[in-house]
Amino acid sequence: MKTIEIDSNGIKLPVVIPDSILIFAPHPDDELLSTGGTILKYKNWGSKIIVIVSSSGIGGYSKEEYHGEIREIRKKELEESISLLGVDEYYFLEYDEIEPTRKYVRKFTELIRKIKPHVILAPHPFDAHRIHRNTALVAREAVYHSQGRAYGGYQKEWIPFGYYFYESLSCKFINVEGAHKIIVCDISKYWEKKMEIFNNVYKSQKEMLERVSNWAISTAKMSGEIGGVKWGESFIPDTEFVNLKIILI
Repeated sequence: MKTIEIDSNGIKLPVVIPDSILIFAPHPDDELLSTGGTILKYKNWGSKIIVIVSSSGIGGYSKEEYHGEIREIRKKELEESISLLGVDEYYFLEYDEIEPTRKYVRKFTELIRKIKPHVILAPHPFDAHRIHRNTALVAREAVYHSQGRAYGGYQKEWIPFGYYFYESLSCKFINVEGAHKIIVCDISKYWEKKMEIFNNVYKSQKEMLERVSNWAISTAKMSGEIGGVKWGESFIPDTEFVNLKIILI
């Protein structure tokens, strides 16, 4: 873990940079749409970036001819996105469905203990999309268990230094209770790169998710206004099981 200084309106502010950030993404593309600017920023600052994608994304086809090959298409798109974002390590679990049951909680718990992330970014448990919502529930229970001895945790316990919920098309923070606790990460320098990756990589999603681009633009502008910057990504810190020791900026 290191500390850098940034200039904020002429004032030098110390910023703690996490050694590693783990992103739980429900589908291929969520890593980019919800946290892509933050990934690019903290990668540039020296954090190790790890992404876990829980589902195969087999429902995400806009053209009928993609139906039989969507799994492989989305896998290739994810690999390209991961490469362009500079992600250091990723796990594509390829579940067709995910449920908040022992099987999935164990897997997530084991991965958290293996990776030992300083900061975790995950969907919000009130997300309207079941894959997002269930990924959120599994991740949240897993971070609770990772601190104890369940699922073979003896002498493997791990407590992160920050756990954050991120925003998505199916979970807009403006509609979420507790959204007044939002933390905005300034992604102004990385916004164009983020959208360039989306437009050039996730071509299988382009027609069906045209509205996603509009959502990403309006949400990043709104987050930026809240944070006093041009473009932002918003996060809600969850402190029920993890004390907040590292603040994203």
